[in-house]
Amino acid sequence: MSYAACFGVELTFDNVASLHFVDNFHLSLAAAGFWAGAFGLMNLFARALEGIVSDRTGARFGMKGKGYLLALMLMLEGLGILIFAEATSLTLAIIAMLSFALFLKMANGATYGIVPFVNDKNVGLVSGIVGAGGNAGGMLFGFLFKSDRISYVDAFTYIGYAVIVVAAVVFITRFRDNPVARKREIPEERVVLVTEQWTAAR
Repeated sequence: MSYAACFGVELTFDNVASLHFVDNFHLSLAAAGFWAGAFGLMNLFARALEGIVSDRTGARFGMKGKGYLLALMLMLEGLGILIFAEATSLTLAIIAMLSFALFLKMANGATYGIVPFVNDKNVGLVSGIVGAGGNAGGMLFGFLFKSDRISYVDAFTYIGYAVIVVAAVVFITRFRDNPVARKREIPEERVVLVTEQWTAAR
């Protein structure tokens, strides 16, 4: 569900961003394509950044901390989408787009920061299910933009609220630590230090 709310939104936005800029802000196709491309460029660092943050959070707070971090990224993403949908100026729309793009792609990274620890014996299976959820989200959100009854602004608004609901669900979800996951999160230097202190105490 969380990956549908981040990667699924990303797939949808990649397909409709240019049209939104052309229809609502009367940009040329070249200019609209440029700003839509800027959304995708956030992938160059945002996912990796969140992967680092997620690992640091897991080392200190465990899986509970990783879950809260993912919920926060989704919440900020949803709020950014709502601001983008209601933006009446191009400048505000671009700022909102780049902001929610950052949180969206960080949510992608935060999701896969949790995946390996859900079931360490079936990591490939869990990864496949999560990935499929992202594609399913992209397909479902895409239907909103094919409807003749709602505008693009309405569609983005619905998506923003949907992402916020998913963030709330993630927030109340309890992710349990397991010994294997916790061991992976502890830096090697700490293991060596604790071992030396224990040996000295003997």
